[in-house]
Amino acid sequence: MNMRMMLGAMMFIAAAIPGNAQTSQQPAGTPSPQAIEQRVANEIKEKQLRKEAEEKLAVEESNRIARLRPEELLSSGRTFYIYSDTDFFEEVQLQNALRKRTELSDWQLSILDGWKSREVADVWVEVDRPLFTYTFTYQLIHRSTGKVLATGKVTAFDGNLAAPKLAARIIQDIKKAKESPKKQ
Repeated sequence: MNMRMMLGAMMFIAAAIPGNAQTSQQPAGTPSPQAIEQRVANEIKEKQLRKEAEEKLAVEESNRIARLRPEELLSSGRTFYIYSDTDFFEEVQLQNALRKRTELSDWQLSILDGWKSREVADVWVEVDRPLFTYTFTYQLIHRSTGKVLATGKVTAFDGNLAAPKLAARIIQDIKKAKESPKKQ
């Protein structure tokens, strides 16, 4: 019997003393489940609003770029960076061929050289030669928008013969852009 009385007394004391695990109260400094749910909901709303704002800005930027005419961008470009994507043509070949052209100085255009120049030039001139061909292709690309302003190709045996032809075509593209009527 003593054992039963002892067990009963222990159960009585355990029931009388409130324990942290048995109460519905939160320890001090712990947020309630409702506060946690509200914070998560707010974060989800914030991410959704941020995503919608970014999409709206992207659409506005895309529309702005689409309204820009390649002729206007090319005629307003003042600095050029030349890049060759082939082992059969070196950038310096086209740089020298362009520098021999009088139009470059007449229009006050500059050719930039060096790896940091790619980030500041207005127009990139990318030259390539597909494998097993004598065709040299070029693209004039507006740096800040990535818009292709002009493309073309010439046929030549090597880079030394292709450079003057490429320079003539590029000058022709710039001249055509400068002479095109301005859009109102």
